[in-house]
Amino acid sequence: MTRMFSSAPLTPRVRSAALALIAITAVAVPAMADSSREEISREVHKSLPLRSGQRLEVDHRNGNVRIHTHASAAARVDARIRVSSSDMEEAKRFADAIAIDVEASSNGVSVRTRYPEEHGGLFGSRRISFAVDYDISVPEGAAVSIRNRFGDVLADDLKGGTEIHNANGRVVFRGGKGMARLENSFGSLELAGNAGDTDVTNANGTVTIADVDGQLSVRNRFGRVTIARAKKVTFSGTNADVSLTGSGPASVTTSFGAVDVSNVAGDLSVQNTNGAVTAAGVAGEAELSASFAAITFSDVKKGVRCTGTNARVSGRKAGGAVTVQNSFGPVELSDIGGAVDVQNSNGKVRLRDIRGAAIVRNRFGDVDASGIGGDATVVGGNGAVTLSNIEGAVDARNSFGAVSVTRAKKGVKVNSGNGGVAIADAGGMSFVKTSFGLVEAARIAGDLTVENSNGAVRASDVRGFANVRTSFSAVALEGITGAIDVDNQNGSVELRDIGTGAKACSRVAVKTSFAPVRISLAEGGGYAVNARTSFGKIHSELPLTISGSASSDSLQGKIGDGRCEITVSDSNGNIELMKQGRR
Repeated sequence: MTRMFSSAPLTPRVRSAALALIAITAVAVPAMADSSREEISREVHKSLPLRSGQRLEVDHRNGNVRIHTHASAAARVDARIRVSSSDMEEAKRFADAIAIDVEASSNGVSVRTRYPEEHGGLFGSRRISFAVDYDISVPEGAAVSIRNRFGDVLADDLKGGTEIHNANGRVVFRGGKGMARLENSFGSLELAGNAGDTDVTNANGTVTIADVDGQLSVRNRFGRVTIARAKKVTFSGTNADVSLTGSGPASVTTSFGAVDVSNVAGDLSVQNTNGAVTAAGVAGEAELSASFAAITFSDVKKGVRCTGTNARVSGRKAGGAVTVQNSFGPVELSDIGGAVDVQNSNGKVRLRDIRGAAIVRNRFGDVDASGIGGDATVVGGNGAVTLSNIEGAVDARNSFGAVSVTRAKKGVKVNSGNGGVAIADAGGMSFVKTSFGLVEAARIAGDLTVENSNGAVRASDVRGFANVRTSFSAVALEGITGAIDVDNQNGSVELRDIGTGAKACSRVAVKTSFAPVRISLAEGGGYAVNARTSFGKIHSELPLTISGSASSDSLQGKIGDGRCEITVSDSNGNIELMKQGRR
């Protein structure tokens, strides 16, 4: 790309230099854009020896620099000078005053462009446009250092180490080898292939990098960054979208832009603010952080750590443990090979197919977890908790929300305030504490303990004892194998199929007030009955042998052999002993 640059009135300053093998050509041609302007073009050519281990240095502005390699052991410099003005003589004087200094030293060869300095007067008041473009050839192994402004730099096949500093133009670097330092601003930067460590700094322009066989360090502001196939990557920037694929271990830090990473052959670290993070195909561990945008990961071979603020976190298929800390957004995890630890607020948490233990702390959002390979521990607030298919034990604490547990292979412990609780298919002891909610338990393989207030309790098919405390609501128990102890206030109690038949014998104790008690007993069983009530009546459908005196509100006697103890205490309610099967 060729640029013409403008100057205010200028006066040349001439400095003599001993230069060999210089060819100069001056030609007058019509102006390119404006027919009222004339253009002068002249060329400078020079060749100087450049030995192995020496460096080529270029100091230039206002034009393009193209540099590449050739088979010769020399540096060849071809410069084209172009000047245009509305005054032919003025353009010629200005072109003649531009100096191309090509000099040799013990360190190598230096190239410098010198323009007439601004002293005013000589070139009048007319506006002058000018540019110098370089085409430079160097030996393949030569080190190169280029400084340029207001023009492009294009470098090909440099193998001896390269340093480029440019501004207000684009930089293209291809097929390099050795340490490369590339810096640009207000223009794009493209790197395609370098066998060595590479350091890239850019601002206000896009960055495209591919095939770096070495450690890659990139910094950019206000421009998209695309990186593919680098041995190791470190990126930092602001206001930049970042796309990274096919690299080794990588670290990305940015803001106000999205980060998309895939196929990383090592660990990955991403820190982003005000931008989304997406990571897929990470061979090592992943540490992901974002705010005010989503975090998404998939196919991570080892563990994952996510930190989000006002973010949505979604992840699947991780081979190790996953830790998430988030707020004001949902968390969804599935197909996780290790344990899961989630701390969230103001968003729902959903877990599926977790092959380790799960710990969840959440506020102002539901928790829904299924397929947990170990213990499940949940602390919730102001949201429902739903747990199913838990291989280990369950410990759930919640406030102002319902709790549901289905198919837990070990024990279940639920402490819920102001919410209902439902447990089904628990493999061990179950404990429930709540208030102002219904408690339901079914198919419990161990003992059941319920502490409730202002809520009903319903339980069935319990293989151990049942110990129930509640108030102001009904208690209904059916199919309890072990002992039963019910303490209720201002609520009815109903017991059916309570395991006190011919083969089983467990103690039953019931206490309530201001409500009836109904107990269904198997015919042919043996029961020792001690029942008392006030302002109510006692009735038995089974034949009963009275011990001592009997009244309508007090009864002590035996049904059958009397070997199973039943104690009922009621006030202001009836007591009924029913035949099993009657309702």
